[in-house]
Amino acid sequence: MRQALLLLLLPQLLLQLQLLKAEETPQGHLKEFGKQGPNLGIDQVDGFIPPQEFINEYVRKNKPLLFKGAAKLSPAFNKWTDEYLSSMVPPRPAGDIFIEHSKKENRSQGYNFVHFKKFLEIYNTSNIYMVSDVPEYLLSDLLLPFPLQCRLFIRGGLDTHVVWFSSGGTSSVIHHDAYENINCLYRGRKKLVFLNTTKYPEQAEKIIDREEGSFSSVDVDKVDVTKRPEFSGLEFHIAEMETGDCLYIPLFWIHQVRSFENNLAVNIWWPPRTEYKLGECMPQYSTKLNFNRVYFKTIENNIRGDVDNIRLVLKAILPKDDRTEASLMKILSGANEALVANPEFASAVSSIFKALDLNMDGELSDEELGRKLTRKDFRPIYKAVAAYNIIVYRMHETAGNGPEAHRLPKLFRTSNSDESVFAPHRTWTQPEPPGPEEEEDEMPTDDWQPPQAEPEKSKDEL
Repeated sequence: MRQALLLLLLPQLLLQLQLLKAEETPQGHLKEFGKQGPNLGIDQVDGFIPPQEFINEYVRKNKPLLFKGAAKLSPAFNKWTDEYLSSMVPPRPAGDIFIEHSKKENRSQGYNFVHFKKFLEIYNTSNIYMVSDVPEYLLSDLLLPFPLQCRLFIRGGLDTHVVWFSSGGTSSVIHHDAYENINCLYRGRKKLVFLNTTKYPEQAEKIIDREEGSFSSVDVDKVDVTKRPEFSGLEFHIAEMETGDCLYIPLFWIHQVRSFENNLAVNIWWPPRTEYKLGECMPQYSTKLNFNRVYFKTIENNIRGDVDNIRLVLKAILPKDDRTEASLMKILSGANEALVANPEFASAVSSIFKALDLNMDGELSDEELGRKLTRKDFRPIYKAVAAYNIIVYRMHETAGNGPEAHRLPKLFRTSNSDESVFAPHRTWTQPEPPGPEEEEDEMPTDDWQPPQAEPEKSKDEL
């Protein structure tokens, strides 16, 4: 009788124990980031809003905003198929992009460069993830978001742009950025879990426990709330991005990003500002302001640095009393008559010389090889050297590692390609560059005028 009674009571006892255990287990324990508290939404609008409204209502108030369908305004939305992207890629080393080797970010994984065409061939069947500057040859396909179409952003207020491209299934660490950010999604879906850092300053400081990278060491898939109690008692904001959406990610808001399906996005970062001159913003969205017409400070400084190093090399290897095109040809060809007679190689060398010879007097002066260049001057040099490197690298690919490789022309080292491309025997020795000069960055122009807005078509034209 007693045994039968115990059997009857046992299910109720087990249920009570489970309820007690559930009460003791913190919400979201060993679950993914964002399950530890209630989930709230964020503001969203259809398309873009004007710069004045964006800055005043969202940037200054430090609030995220989802722009539904706004990325569809850029030509990239329709043009960027894998076939199109592959057709645009120049040969190595100019077509190299930067990749990560794990879709789950841990900030201790290996990184390296791969040719973009090769990436497009293998990314759907591998764990690689493109995280790289937008390649030069694709910049014209991207329009500057309307909220950023202001003089201060166009002429140096933006820092950099990044492509995030994978077959999906990526997962970032929990982190925050010391930059403002707009991210536009051209393929797939993304989910971002936000934590308002300013609302939870003490807990946020404990969550971001890797100060050197402004990220958290916690496993984003299994947050151990018993060991990390700072994750309890939080409210999270969720942003669900669909293909064609753009998202404003505010300065210092903690966030974690997951991507789904074939996934391609581009983001723009800019440093925080205390003042925005909103009277110098476009009155309506201009479809002429593509990325090629915008000065991204970090990107431009990297290119400027490459050009400065190349000029240092040339200053070191060219005889001071003979810095003519013929002398440059002799040095770069290694006095190889067959190379001098090669029209493709000779044209590439000539293009470099003409880009360097700013006063077009047929001689390269100390000033031309040493003074600070404007964007108008250093861009053609960079382009000419990139074309030269493509030709020379093709020669090295054909020769392989045989004895002839050491007698081939050398490459000019740049920052946008793999170290293996620029092996010592393939490159010119670079002298130590001088210390950085404390000068303001050059702006692209001093006579900037807002591009004229596209006129609306009449019904007859439509």
